[in-house]
Amino acid sequence: MHNALRPLLRRTVVWYTLVALVATPVRADPGLQAAQAAHAEGLAAGRAVQPTVRNSLEAPSAQNVVPGYTATPPERSHYGKSSLFGASDARLSACALTPADPVCQALLGARASAHAPREGVSPYHPAVMDARRIAGNPASKLEDIASFYSGCQVDAVSTPSTEPRVCRQYSGATAQSCARTLAVDVARSSSCSPGAWFAQTSLGGLSLAVQCRPDQPASRQRMRLTDRGTPLAFFDADVGTAASFPESVHSLADGRQVWLANNRCDGNDCQLTAYVAAPLRQVCTSEGDGPTVCQDEPPFLPRYAACPAGALSGDQILQFPVDQLPTTATLDPSRCFTPSAQANDAAGYDPTGAIRSHFWRQHSLRQITGYQLNPRHGPVPHMALRFERPHTTVTEADRWDDQCPATFGDRCFVAAAARCVEGPATRDIEGFPVTRACWRYATALSCQFGQPSDECAPLAAAGCTPGASVCRETDAATGHCTHMERTYDCPVAPITAARARNCPADVFCVAGSCFNTARTADTDFARAMSFLEAAREAGVYLDTDLLQVFKGEPNRCRDRLLKNCCTSDNAGRGMSNQSVFGVGSRLVFDALMNAGNREFLYHGMRALLLNGGFNGTFTSYGVTVAVNGTALPAGSSVLYAGESMVVAFDPWSLVIAIVIYVVMSAMACDEEEGKLAMKEGAGLCHAVGTYCSSCIRVLGRCVSCITHTTNKCCFNSALARIIQQQGRLQFGKGWGSARAPDCSGFTVAQLQQLDFGRMDLSEFYASIVPTLPNLGTIQSGNANRAADCYYGEGRCP
Repeated sequence: MHNALRPLLRRTVVWYTLVALVATPVRADPGLQAAQAAHAEGLAAGRAVQPTVRNSLEAPSAQNVVPGYTATPPERSHYGKSSLFGASDARLSACALTPADPVCQALLGARASAHAPREGVSPYHPAVMDARRIAGNPASKLEDIASFYSGCQVDAVSTPSTEPRVCRQYSGATAQSCARTLAVDVARSSSCSPGAWFAQTSLGGLSLAVQCRPDQPASRQRMRLTDRGTPLAFFDADVGTAASFPESVHSLADGRQVWLANNRCDGNDCQLTAYVAAPLRQVCTSEGDGPTVCQDEPPFLPRYAACPAGALSGDQILQFPVDQLPTTATLDPSRCFTPSAQANDAAGYDPTGAIRSHFWRQHSLRQITGYQLNPRHGPVPHMALRFERPHTTVTEADRWDDQCPATFGDRCFVAAAARCVEGPATRDIEGFPVTRACWRYATALSCQFGQPSDECAPLAAAGCTPGASVCRETDAATGHCTHMERTYDCPVAPITAARARNCPADVFCVAGSCFNTARTADTDFARAMSFLEAAREAGVYLDTDLLQVFKGEPNRCRDRLLKNCCTSDNAGRGMSNQSVFGVGSRLVFDALMNAGNREFLYHGMRALLLNGGFNGTFTSYGVTVAVNGTALPAGSSVLYAGESMVVAFDPWSLVIAIVIYVVMSAMACDEEEGKLAMKEGAGLCHAVGTYCSSCIRVLGRCVSCITHTTNKCCFNSALARIIQQQGRLQFGKGWGSARAPDCSGFTVAQLQQLDFGRMDLSEFYASIVPTLPNLGTIQSGNANRAADCYYGEGRCP
């Protein structure tokens, strides 16, 4: 009875509590209302003045800001010129007449500054030498170090009587070069007016003309046929390929065709003959009262080459009479025949009797060598045309750009004859190939731009002994050394220098008083870090049954014949709480642990998404949701920003989060082995042992192991692993066996009994020491950022 009433009573209490919460009036906070009203008033004022401010903003132009600004300064003409001696001398000469001009003042001031004598300071100037001696032996100017610092053994060392000195000799000559560059100007001219019809020939009312199309190939010459000015046909004629027989090139509307023959070109001199005739014409004849005989006659008859010896052409062989009636019919005139004894060959005879035979076999076809008009066809209009093929004449004009003036103000002389550096070559100039033996000549010069300088003369005058000498720079044009480096041994006054040795490592002494600088190992830091992590674990996923902290997880990986899944993946170093959850320490790796340990992450997500009391961030696959002002991870790009929530995207975390699926699928290892590899990469695991989990058995006996399984204990931080490894040694606690690893944690009492002074935490210290910034990278980044700010008109990245 009581068990049945208990759920009913529980529901009643819950509903009563909910009704009481809903019915209770919510009193507004006056301070909060005032803050919200001020915020709304500020937004309204800003939105009201926004159009006025926007209209008053104008992007200033350089012409309004920079005095004397112009987009086309006269100095643009100097761009690209390698030798400007003449232009600079002319400009300076002109400035002598206008010294008050601002540009001339700048030029004259620069020249005066360049020519102003300056006292040279060599490395062996007395002031420089004194500074070097003091740096090498401070005791020479200061008091003896032994009177202040008594912790080291100080020895007096005599310096050598000479010291090496290096000097340089400059000839002042500099290797230069100048060039003569060829530019070819191309001028085009056409042999006729493009598009015009020229070279016309006529016969009666028919006219044939050629259109001017320069540089068209001979096979595509445009023709026009007219009848009393009316165009009949437009067609392309091939005048480059000679035809031995007229070819039809166009059909007219009345059935006639245009035929071309005798076409050929000798260079640009071309000719052809055009015929206008029907392809066949029916001709009918009758003899006496006999029947009318009609036959189609072509306009042209071919001319054939002679048949070889022993053969007759078909028109030389008559057919035998039929019904005793004489006939003039012959065999095929386009073929050659030889005598045959076969009755199924063509029948006929040679009327001349030169070859006696009644049957003839075809031997070969006769080659057409020409043509003639067929008189039976009737008259055929023809027009002979000779013309100059339209073409373009290119005229080349060489123009040399000589950058080698006759004199360089007596500062340079020619060291070697000019040599060709570009050519021979063919270049395309305005679509026309131009070939020259040389396009550019270079001349080697030796120029005396500076005064000779000799740093060695003072050393020789001071009695120094010369030693080795090395030429550091040679004038390639003359082969002379322009920069000589020499070594001298110079006498110096002997002095005594103090050298300290055998200085103690843990003792510091001043004026006879010594202090012990040795230090003992600091156990407070390790103890504090351990108890902080233990407290965090106790609040997140403490084992309530055993009340243990720093508890590990058993993980296994397999080493098979073709694939070893017991590897280490450095990508696990990026799976810390800082990158996965958005907050917390980068020293713990809750995301790499099993589903039970990830409850902390799930509770955080539920608090964020279900309006719970939670301040923080939640990150999944690189997408971070930050609530109530929590800072976003570094490198995140904001996708959405509201009043109390910000959604951001971190590409690097996305890459780390999906590496399990991409890499593990390519490795053919299961997901748990992939996670174990990432834990190994983060330094979270301790290997317990390896055993044979699969083998080939013969008669019940294992003869060959095909799979080795390794069991490991993995922890959520490197600190937990180190404490486990070294703490178990203090308690004499083992790790279990390879098949059954013991990954249990420490009780709170055991944690308090650990002697952290005996633990080596150097690995943990190294993981938290920050990396020093790279000075070169910072300087390069600042330089690039400054350039972006300048050229970006103030929009800095």
